[in-house]
Amino acid sequence: MSLSDLEFDVHYSYFLEKMNYTLLTRIDKAITLTLMVLGFSVFAPFANLFIFGAFVAFLSVIQLVYQFGQAAGLSKEQMRQYRKLMVNFKSLQESEIKEQFLKLQDADSFPWQSLEFAAHKRASIVLGLEDCSKPLTLKQRIICHVAGDVP
Repeated sequence: MSLSDLEFDVHYSYFLEKMNYTLLTRIDKAITLTLMVLGFSVFAPFANLFIFGAFVAFLSVIQLVYQFGQAAGLSKEQMRQYRKLMVNFKSLQESEIKEQFLKLQDADSFPWQSLEFAAHKRASIVLGLEDCSKPLTLKQRIICHVAGDVP
């Protein structure tokens, strides 16, 4: 693996973790806000309490099972570590970079596949490389927009 390939991989991993962090944080906040609104809806005079209760239970189970907030925290820490490696990239020896990169990859989160192509495109743009990959699909563009980065 050449030094330029390694630099691309570090940037790609950083942007992937960054988009994953933003996406999961926004999902967690949206679920929390919805739960709060539905919780206050018990005071509404027109409310069908059974439907609101079922929706609250459903959202609570989703939040408990997928733990978007915890996964976002893991992505945030990985993002910080990759950013640190990006900043120190020019001052480190190639062997040190490889060692740190491999160590960081052991703790990587499991981002959504829809973000992978966008992270690849963003890393290519940042490094000034030609991007030969196909354009993002509509689904990928929507998810990337929610994740805060549409290349």
